[in-house]
Amino acid sequence: LFLGEAIGIGMGGSDLKFVLITGIITFLFTSVALSVHACFYNYYELVGTQKNNPYKIVYNVLKYALYHKSPENRSALTYWENEIPSRVDLGKSKYGGPFSEENVENVKTFWRIVAVILSTFGFYIPYYHLITADVVNTFEGAKTG
Repeated sequence: LFLGEAIGIGMGGSDLKFVLITGIITFLFTSVALSVHACFYNYYELVGTQKNNPYKIVYNVLKYALYHKSPENRSALTYWENEIPSRVDLGKSKYGGPFSEENVENVKTFWRIVAVILSTFGFYIPYYHLITADVVNTFEGAKTG
């Protein structure tokens, strides 16, 4: 008894063979990729170990931006650009903040990505509803048929 027949999906023999062969090939490629990664992890690690948790960096930069409206310990050698920096930018070390410029820019990029993902989320809701309805109709048709 094949799995497809057990859950009520009426597949032909060739369709079921295709699904099984595709699953086996996917499993093999995933196994090979994980094995290569485990064997050669130390050889292709170029960045080095990560010292800080990225979630803590995001949290700390945003916390600093929330509690500090003006720069702290600003050096006389630092300069203001033509535009006043944002509160998140005040966390940069060049404005007297405790974070490197790279960390602050990474946080800003992270929030831009979150905004794009949240803005496109609404487009997928109708598509998800259509796919779910199609799957439910397929199973209901298999039960009655």
